[in-house]
Amino acid sequence: MKKSIISTFILLGSSLLADTTMCFKENHPSIATIESTPLNGGACAGKYSINDMKKKGWLVDDIKINGNSYIYILKTPDNAKAITPSGISQEQMEANIMAKLEAKKEAEETARVEKESEELRVEAQDLYVAQCQNCHGEKGESRKGNSRLKDLTIADMQEALREYKLGVGEKASSVYAPVHINFLNDKSIKGIKAYLDSIQ
Repeated sequence: MKKSIISTFILLGSSLLADTTMCFKENHPSIATIESTPLNGGACAGKYSINDMKKKGWLVDDIKINGNSYIYILKTPDNAKAITPSGISQEQMEANIMAKLEAKKEAEETARVEKESEELRVEAQDLYVAQCQNCHGEKGESRKGNSRLKDLTIADMQEALREYKLGVGEKASSVYAPVHINFLNDKSIKGIKAYLDSIQ
């Protein structure tokens, strides 16, 4: 990746105007902090972030995102006012950049939630088999009280857990559940729900 970025700098450096620069950051872990992180290359020189460059009067003309690597093309206001070679105005370019950043942020959040859900599911599988399966069935299909565990939402499961712990309503008469629920919390409930959903 570094070689391609350096090659890009060499090729574009000769053709870009003096009031245009390109800054980059490779393997940056989060889009949430990229604009406050010092970037390498060009006028950024490993010292200045995008926010710093904006304060110095530079405008973001384009951004390329490849995984966790970012390349910014910056221009001074005089150069940025012109229509870009692609025929897009500065305002449209900024809107496009914001859309790219937002899409990247959403993708990161989705990946984080999916990873968390998968981790909870894996942990919950052992928990469910050891502590819940005997009464609720292999797939949560056995009816206990008025419902089957597999049919409950996370909120329903969390509410039932609170009722068991407080001894409220029909949950107060359960002889076996208290022994098995003392180790449960909202996180483990989410994992059990993810596990049950994955085996239906």
